[in-house]
Amino acid sequence: MRKVEDYTIRELQEAIMGIDQDKNPEKYAELQTEISRKRAQVKELNDQISELYGSSPTNSSGSESLNQFTFKRCVLASLCSIGAFWVLIGLLGIFGLGTVTANDEQVHGMKALVTAVFGGAVSSLVFGFMVWVGEKVLRLFENA
Repeated sequence: MRKVEDYTIRELQEAIMGIDQDKNPEKYAELQTEISRKRAQVKELNDQISELYGSSPTNSSGSESLNQFTFKRCVLASLCSIGAFWVLIGLLGIFGLGTVTANDEQVHGMKALVTAVFGGAVSSLVFGFMVWVGEKVLRLFENA
């Protein structure tokens, strides 16, 4: 049989909910004490993570890794928004709408889609870089 110390917080909570407090007050108190001890450990670890990264963790249970603000994540996020918009513009250009302009002339068909995808990629890269640099500058001011 496992010791009380080996149980996870979830298992301890399930045990507390399933135990009759009146019939087993010692066991109930032992489970409450252990869950309090484990929560204190989690809080201490979260405080250490917060001190290390300069912000609080997103998940209080600590089971999910922190989402770091990296250049890669920033560019991918801008691709999901700006890039998707440019692809839509390119698809409209395929069907003859004058949505894409290259070298001062409107392009249509597959050339419009290729031009729009290229424009979306460049725009996302530039925007992602600007946001990433802005976040670094903001972090400098916050830590000063």
